Amino acid sequence: MREKHAPVGIPGDPAGEAVRQRTARPSSLPGGTKNFDPTYDEIWHSPNRISFSRPIFQRKELDSPMVDVYRIEPFSHDVPVVCLPDTFGEDVHSVSFGSVFVRAGIKRLKNGEKKILLSSPLYEELHLPKPPLALSAFVHDRTLYLGPILGILTAGFSRSEISPLNDRSEAFARLIASAKNSGVFPVVFGIRHIDWERGLVNGYTCRNGHWRQIAVPLPNVIYDRLPNRKVEKLKEVRDMKRKIVSEYGIPWFNPGFFNKMEIHQRLEKLPEAKKYLPQTVLFKDQGSLSSMLDEYGFVYVKGTNGSHGNEVFRIRKIHEKKYLCLFRDEGQTNRMYKFSSPGEIFQHLFAGRDGNWMIQRGIRLLRFRGREMDFRIHANKDGKDWKATAIIAKCTGGNSATTHFLSGGEAKTLEEVFPNEEERSVRKNQLTEAALAVCRALEKQLDGIFGEIGLDMAFDQDGKIWLFEANSKPGRSVFASRKLKGLEEEINRSLFAFCADLAKEAIVHPETAGMSPVAL
Repeated sequence: MREKHAPVGIPGDPAGEAVRQRTARPSSLPGGTKNFDPTYDEIWHSPNRISFSRPIFQRKELDSPMVDVYRIEPFSHDVPVVCLPDTFGEDVHSVSFGSVFVRAGIKRLKNGEKKILLSSPLYEELHLPKPPLALSAFVHDRTLYLGPILGILTAGFSRSEISPLNDRSEAFARLIASAKNSGVFPVVFGIRHIDWERGLVNGYTCRNGHWRQIAVPLPNVIYDRLPNRKVEKLKEVRDMKRKIVSEYGIPWFNPGFFNKMEIHQRLEKLPEAKKYLPQTVLFKDQGSLSSMLDEYGFVYVKGTNGSHGNEVFRIRKIHEKKYLCLFRDEGQTNRMYKFSSPGEIFQHLFAGRDGNWMIQRGIRLLRFRGREMDFRIHANKDGKDWKATAIIAKCTGGNSATTHFLSGGEAKTLEEVFPNEEERSVRKNQLTEAALAVCRALEKQLDGIFGEIGLDMAFDQDGKIWLFEANSKPGRSVFASRKLKGLEEEINRSLFAFCADLAKEAIVHPETAGMSPVAL
């Protein structure tokens, strides 16, 4: 149980009597309320701002999820006051946005509108963004929680005001735009944007296609979108993670990158997932390559930490003296080489390479118009279980080892590859069932919190489903085309719903929110 911090009041006046006797009195408040009388409201406290190293947590049954969205507006007033709709039956003595808590008086709005008004001092102390602003809101332990703030952690910022994230700016802009009606406030930031002393993040947001930098409190939830393992392993990044989770109690989800071989070995332990796994072994020497080629005819050699189709080699045995190898080189060009033996392949392509490699049996995949295809399933955590939010087909390009776009792959809708409605329904249900089984199995085997997982799966020519890869940081580029835009928006909406639930769980039930430093 985390420590609940004592209220901060005026020394010698814990009940706030001195504040109630202040001579400055506003004449009226918005919403047709009566003249303000501090003695009328028993929860009027010192307007001192409170900012904690840990949030206020107290065990209580979790009620409805943070789904009600309200317009948040400032109004002119000289003391911290919040005006709430009558639908809020609970008393409130403070307001929170992110990691900041501010004491405030409360009045009720009588007009029935779904809006919350905050006096200018309160609005400014909370570091709320300029209107228009719509946020979720709920009351717990006499604190009104606005938000949550979703901190999207990444790296690789530029100095450009137009594209602060270089070629990734557009993708992040689409993600932020999807939050419009979610009640979540997303902000993109890097480690150098944190102002620990003030408890603020000087991150980036995007409105109507225009980026701007903004200072908001430390977030309620961190979404890990670090771009690569190199950045993730930096000491300053690791230290920041520990501080965020251990000292501030902020949930951090989708930590780290999956190691392909480690994921395979963990899933092998669970029968419900093992049935989808192709035979896979570590690439120790040319003997292991020769053995797998003799047994299966063709294989994939993959870097255990590769991504985006990099470090993937497709090797086929034509006969004892002829082997074909397809791969994409460092210049992003598809290559095809011929070799006379596994030993020659090993010496030419893998001897002296850094990193660990694995060999995966080849699968004769279902084809669409002569092109092999697999499927990207984007799964999102939905409450206590998983859902397959989006499924698309990916077809190989010419002379490519994979269906990745950089190798010439092409995305197709299920309607395109399965025009027969009955077959499409059966195939979709089969992929969904397999994907959810894998996600549940992964969650059992891994530390940390996961809100989304990307899976690459496929049918072989006999209709069996295989899992090729699981991704802890699934990209959105595969859904970026106009015909798939609706799927991308649904993925993002599901992500924001997960963030709202996770933030509320961390406030109401911190012990069960899964905030384990082990995952870092």
